Amino acid sequence: MKTIFMLLAQYESPVVKLSDICSFFGLSENTANERASLNRLPIPTFRLEKSQKAPRMVHLQDLADFIDRQRKEATKQWERSQI
Repeated sequence: MKTIFMLLAQYESPVVKLSDICSFFGLSENTANERASLNRLPIPTFRLEKSQKAPRMVHLQDLADFIDRQRKEATKQWERSQI
């Protein structure tokens, strides 16, 4: 099954708060927000309003693409170690 469909089923929305998915990166909410403000996360984040109080958001397609890239790279490394 495709990663994006699994994420959509889990979160029931194509856009989620960064705080809801920061555990995918092994980060606390505060650390994830700090890195997002510096563009140091592996995926883009955005605010739906121009207010600094608006939560940072993530499009699940970006998260799914990141997960799939990480899996592909891990698979390549694993295959190289099997020869």
